[in-house]
This record gives sequence, C-alpha cells and structure tokens, in this order.
Amino acid sequence: MLAVTRDYASWGPTLVAETTIRTAAREFAFADDRRAWIELSSSLGLYLSGLFAAMFYFPNWWLMIPLTVVAGAMQLRIYMIQHDCLHFAFFSSRRLNRFWGKLLSVISMTPFEITRAVHNLHHTHVSDLDRRDTFEIPVMTLDEWERASAWRRLHYRLYRSPITLVFVGPFLFYGLVRRLPIYGESNHYSDLAVHNLMLGGFLGTIWYLAGWPGVAIWAAAFYISSLGAIIPYVVHNFEDIHWGVKPELDFETAALEGSAVMDWGWFFDLVVMNIGYHDLHHLNAKIPGYKLKEAHNELERRGLIDPTKVGFLDGMRSLRWKLYDRENARMIPFPKPDKSLHAVPTN
Repeated sequence: MLAVTRDYASWGPTLVAETTIRTAAREFAFADDRRAWIELSSSLGLYLSGLFAAMFYFPNWWLMIPLTVVAGAMQLRIYMIQHDCLHFAFFSSRRLNRFWGKLLSVISMTPFEITRAVHNLHHTHVSDLDRRDTFEIPVMTLDEWERASAWRRLHYRLYRSPITLVFVGPFLFYGLVRRLPIYGESNHYSDLAVHNLMLGGFLGTIWYLAGWPGVAIWAAAFYISSLGAIIPYVVHNFEDIHWGVKPELDFETAALEGSAVMDWGWFFDLVVMNIGYHDLHHLNAKIPGYKLKEAHNELERRGLIDPTKVGFLDGMRSLRWKLYDRENARMIPFPKPDKSLHAVPTN
C-alpha cells in the first residue's frame, strides 16, 4: 500500500472516515483458497467445454454460436482471475498466484510478468494527470485539446472512437501488441517468450484437433472476451471522475473518486468476478474478486463508502466523454466549433 503524505493540521473527521474505510477494507483482503479453487475450476471447465463443444458441433450454428459465447464469457472471467493473480490476491500462496497467472496467460492472452509490472504502475498513479501514460486509455485535457495541432486532434478522435476503443482496438492489442517485445520491460522478455510458445502450442493443438474451423471458433471466443475492454473505459471515464496531481492528490481520493462502480446487474458481476466494484479494488487490490462485491456492499452498508454507480445505459452514454475539463472537474464531449469550448454539456 502506498504511503500517503498529508498536512497534519488539516486532519479531522474526513481523515478518520478514510482511515476507517481502509481498515474496514482490510477485513476482506485475504484469499480463501477453497473459494479460489472453485472459481478457477468452474471457469476453466466452462471455457474449455464451451470452446471444444462449439468445435465438435461445427457447423451446427444453433449450438455452435451459444457455446462460443459461453467460451468468450469465460475467457473474460479467466482474464479477471489472472488479474487477481497479478495482485497476488487470488490464492494465499504467492507461488500459486504466479504459477496460475502464467498458465492462464494462454487463455487471457496476457503475459504475466510484464503485465504485472505495467498494471502496478496503473494502480500507483490512478487519476494522476502527470502519469496518464500508465492508463490503458489515454485522456487528453480540454486545455491540451485547444493547443493541439489538427493532426493530433484527428489522431485522438480516431483513437477515442467506440470502434477503436471497444470493437477493434482491444482485439488487435491483446492479439498482436501483447505478443511483441515492445510491450513491457526487457527484464521480462523471457516470460513473454515462454508465454508466446505456450500460446502457439495451444493454438497448434486446436488446429490439430479441429482444423481451421476450430481456430476460427477460438478467435470468435477471443473477440467476444475482448469486448470486456469497455470495463476499464467506463470505470475510469465517467462524467464526474476526479483527476489531480500529487502531492495534493492523495491515495483515497484517487482510488474512490477516480474509479466508479459498474452497476450492470448480478449476471455481469458473476461473469466479470465483480471487477465492476472498481473503486474498492483500487483502494485495496488485495481483496480477491470473489469477495469484492461482498466487501463493497458491507462498506456501503456501514456508510463508509459513497460510490459513483454507472448503470448500463449511462455506461453506453459514457462513450461520448472524450476530454477532461480541469476547470469544471468533469469529462466532456469534443467541443463543437460553434459553441464555447468551456461550456458544460447538459444531459
């Protein structure tokens, strides 16, 4: 956990509440190995059975398509399990977290050691305007937009389009960029090489058993799972998100006001293993996903946490938020040429 520098003269009820939040969160910040094995075995079993059953029933589209959707949903869930392993939170043993984190990388399409280093930077610098390079989805401020060249504006517009952010970009990023040495640090290249070899072996096995139709079904399931990229967008790009700079930006503010809760229903929570409760995850990443919803509900019941909740429709509408307006402390759409750049949009 990061150390927090504060002005001691300003300590009062707010700090007491914040300290209580962190203390209460620690009550849930330990792994339950029995629960972890159940989550892992059920997710892995559903993924493999859905994937290979879809191949078996090819070309019976009425069975193949829903089975592929199941495989894609479980691939996303396995990504969330690996994400917990990145934080050494899924199992009580660091060795088991590392072992399964590396093994599941074949399914999650995410090399373990490199991603762990990069993701820890994201947690360290959440909502820090000076370290936006640690975010998967870059954010430009309104002031920067006003000073930007036409080429940079065009590049940013194309990048922030839903097609790039949700429908095409994640598939290419996880499928291609995370295979390359340009992703991450050189001291983890051996881990990347092993990951790529394991992935090649997995795909080779699919091709041997089911031919190119099997590879196509695997790719379809992978594409479905890549749509989960909407999650980091929504939880870090809601309208009233707080961005700041250190040392004024303290840890609790960054975690709780720089992240939202995706209030998309119990089935969504089940599929993504509660990662939508993202404010608490940033406050204490040692809370495993299978406890995150329970912990969040308990802290909310005690009145210790007051989350920003984003429903499904609001989550879809959040795709219009493109720039951070520092003056009004909110995300805004691209400004229209015939209106004031600093006008706050109405809903």
